Amino acid sequence: MAIMSNKRLILELDKYRSDVNTKTLNSNVEDLNLDKLKPIVDMVAKSRAAYINELMEISTSQTEAGVAAEQIEQLRARRVEFTELVKATSALEIAIKRGYLDVITGNIAPVANTA
Repeated sequence: MAIMSNKRLILELDKYRSDVNTKTLNSNVEDLNLDKLKPIVDMVAKSRAAYINELMEISTSQTEAGVAAEQIEQLRARRVEFTELVKATSALEIAIKRGYLDVITGNIAPVANTA
């Protein structure tokens, strides 16, 4: 009997969580479409490139004494930026997958397979 009550409670909690997330997110985030999402992908890619580029630059200027503290700080700043953007993008993707955000769909052309 307790197991059935627990399952029902979990189901009701999941429904409540979904309703609250949908209501809260949709009232705070504009409807999404591909044009609104592309700049996010571009931003994350540029941040990734800056982080990797910073590493590459450090590798060419290292000395026997190691890497300068300023270079490590710059690399850390790039990592923090990149990591935060990836986490935020992941949160957005999860919200979309769970149906918390309204997505405007249209005629989306299929992506060409170049493999």
